[in-house]
Amino acid sequence: MRPIIRAISRLYSLLARPRPTPAARLAAVIISLLFVNINYYCRTTRLFVALSFGLSFAPTSFIRATSLTASGPHIAASGPSLGATVADTLVLAADTTRRQPAPVPAVSAAPTDSLPHIHPRDAAGRITDYTVAPGVTWHYDKPKAFRWAFHIPRDLGQFPKYAFRKENTDTFVGLAVSSVALWVADQAIVDWSQDFGKFLGLTAKSTQKSLFSIPFHVGSANLPLELNVPDNLNSTFYYLGDGWTHLTVATSFWIYGGLKKDNRALQTSGELGEAIFSTGLVVQAMKRLTGRQSPYVATKDRGEWNPFPAYSTYQHFVPNYDAFPTGHLATAMATVTVIAENYPEYHFIRPLGYSLMGLLGYSMLNNGVHWASDYPIGIALGYAFGKIAVRNGRTRVEAAPDDPAAAHGTGLAPPRKPRPWYRQGKLSPYNYGPFTGASWSLRW
Repeated sequence: MRPIIRAISRLYSLLARPRPTPAARLAAVIISLLFVNINYYCRTTRLFVALSFGLSFAPTSFIRATSLTASGPHIAASGPSLGATVADTLVLAADTTRRQPAPVPAVSAAPTDSLPHIHPRDAAGRITDYTVAPGVTWHYDKPKAFRWAFHIPRDLGQFPKYAFRKENTDTFVGLAVSSVALWVADQAIVDWSQDFGKFLGLTAKSTQKSLFSIPFHVGSANLPLELNVPDNLNSTFYYLGDGWTHLTVATSFWIYGGLKKDNRALQTSGELGEAIFSTGLVVQAMKRLTGRQSPYVATKDRGEWNPFPAYSTYQHFVPNYDAFPTGHLATAMATVTVIAENYPEYHFIRPLGYSLMGLLGYSMLNNGVHWASDYPIGIALGYAFGKIAVRNGRTRVEAAPDDPAAAHGTGLAPPRKPRPWYRQGKLSPYNYGPFTGASWSLRW
């Protein structure tokens, strides 16, 4: 820098003369420009170094603020404004590297109707109330272990009143018409399904491997407890309706609900149990009443009907009597209905469940276990018992009066805890002539 300073001093002494030469004037302009460029270069270099070190340790909020500042109108300034902006930025960067201010915490947005899934925890840390839609909140009590088994008689008692209602007339007409129409085309549908399976290379025979088997007898009936797994693709589709599959789903909800203290998951597990067993009892009763042959043992087109077979006859050769209605699709429909009703915010449940039921329905036509006309009644039974189980397992939470915040899922009045169905009976005295006593009545 000393030679540059001496050259500048010499130049100013030449310019101080009364008449500086043109060469001295040109040299003065060049050196002035060079000095300005060197000064600007040094300041720019210091700024770049400061920003490099500052941004390496700066929080995310400062980086976002710097990017917004750089894109603002200051960047278009020139002359003294540019120098002021650069200097201010340099001071800001240097100050940031020294003090490291804590980032500002993000403020969560208030719940709106577009995000209605509000599941707060109560004082015990459990999730009991679930807002699944704007203004729709359901309350789930924590169920006691295996209480669902005591609800099966209640569900069976409520079924006639739930199903045989005036508003269900169109549903019964549709079930009857579809069943008769499918019965007319049963043999053609089964033949086409099996031909299509051969075209795809699907093994029609349902074969499974037994993982374990425990002998169990009830009188002369052999009812072993066994776990089988499929060993081909068609059997895999058929296994979707197996009882073990649905009990595994119910157990999964029970485990999740216990770990997460989620009452809805626990109730879903119990509702699956009661819906599956309630459906199974009605389906088995109808099978023993109708006695329809399965396709792969049919002695004539569309199979024979042998109503009211004896218990020993039925157990001796079950496929000859248990085609109508389908138990696999009834159980699958009950499972899909319970899960979809309790988790309405997950819109993929029904499409996925119905798609898997379609694969199950085809596999039973391909392996000759069921006719197509066995399906409508079985599906309707599973749907009805699924709806009954869900209806009894949750309570609609009503909004507190005169509370404007209720529309956003707050200010909800706690529901009354219902008594178990077997405690809702009433004793009433009677006196008929010489007989005096009391009767116990129970309203479903």
